[in-house]
Amino acid sequence: MSKDKIATIPDMERFKVICLYVTLSTIAFAVIYGWCNQQAALNPVHYSMFTQWELKIPLIPWMIYPYISLNLLLVVAAFVLKEVSSVKGFCMALIVAAVIAGFVFYFLPGQLGFIRETVPGYEQYFDFMFAIDHPHNLFPSLHVTYSTLAILAMIEQTTNKMFHAFMWVWLVMISASVVFVHQHHLFDILTGFILALILYKTVYLRIHKTK
Repeated sequence: MSKDKIATIPDMERFKVICLYVTLSTIAFAVIYGWCNQQAALNPVHYSMFTQWELKIPLIPWMIYPYISLNLLLVVAAFVLKEVSSVKGFCMALIVAAVIAGFVFYFLPGQLGFIRETVPGYEQYFDFMFAIDHPHNLFPSLHVTYSTLAILAMIEQTTNKMFHAFMWVWLVMISASVVFVHQHHLFDILTGFILALILYKTVYLRIHKTK
């Protein structure tokens, strides 16, 4: 498959693989992340991995838009990952990320330093975020891990430099947003990015390159 094209409409074979592997990765995330959320909320011990100066980082309400754009990014990936092996490798990397992060979430539940607050004009976004996510599944940030894996995989599948630059800017915005909406700390971003790099090389490339 040519890498000159940025995106293509999935053929039937690719569509079936997307449906299967996206379903598996979604189930893995929902079950692992949700269960760890519940267990962490019951755990009397939580670990703080932030410095006091980080708590002075302001809440920027409009950064909720880059934050939720992860969902759009994953949709874009379905069209940019043009090979069946790349789709399999990407989704398997997401699944392994959820499993590894789940172990950390369970044994080292985090403590968010920010006070969670609803912002006027953005209530529906913040209330929904707070309702589904207790502030304990912090490090590594799967928000950062998933977005980094998606962007690395899409860059690997394309040659357009402008597209690559756009992808890097998008990653920076998503990574910054998790702090500016007071959902994560800097340590969470760093560990999320490191996890993504490791899984990109050990899972995505290994599956994709051994097609």
